Amino acid sequence: MAGISSKVLEKIEDEKIKPIGKWSFILKDSFVWTLFILNIIFGSVGFAISIYLFEASEVFDLILPVNDLMQALILAIPVIWIIITVIFLIVSFVNFKYLKGGYRFSAFKVFIINILCILLLGWFLNELGISERINAFFSENISIYQENVDPRYKVWNRPEEGYIAGEIVGIDNNIVKIKDLSGDIWDINIGNANVRMPVNLRIGEKIKARGKALNDGIFNASDVLPWEGRRRNLQQNHM
Repeated sequence: MAGISSKVLEKIEDEKIKPIGKWSFILKDSFVWTLFILNIIFGSVGFAISIYLFEASEVFDLILPVNDLMQALILAIPVIWIIITVIFLIVSFVNFKYLKGGYRFSAFKVFIINILCILLLGWFLNELGISERINAFFSENISIYQENVDPRYKVWNRPEEGYIAGEIVGIDNNIVKIKDLSGDIWDINIGNANVRMPVNLRIGEKIKARGKALNDGIFNASDVLPWEGRRRNLQQNHM
């Protein structure tokens, strides 16, 4: 036994091996904890924006044929944000395994813990309206974000299928002139439309409309909804 100890000591001296200090472990654990928490936060933000964009598309709020509803559901899924959420979920899962004591949990338990953290925090952020603010920030500062990430630009840019959205550029009695998401000008006839309560029919506002496209840029609307979504606008009106 003494011989083995001597050989170990000789090897330590020859290779000049130094013991790892306590602070190294503390810093390592702190770094891993920071990464774990950040990934939970970023994953939650991604999930919150996914909820907001899906809600703002309002596919469940319209009476649609079954085939059309399925198409709208597929279009309304914010794929990029869901992918980002999954990436941060996986990274936080990996980080958790490296936390002190993390090895005591099974992979299944760790995965469930991560999912619950992201889902609950994401839901909370969306209820606070933070997801809408973050989405608005990206829309205003990243030129390609709107058309390529926001699913409303796909769901509500199909006038030939009965779905149109755009900015109001003129109003004349029951005719609301809009510049749609493709830059085309349409006359929206709202005479027989159900105009939802939060809608602001004034120049500069963006609206969504469901109905039927006619010739010469005329669109007969059956429903007119706010661009940002009815639920969020109702929340703002009560604040």
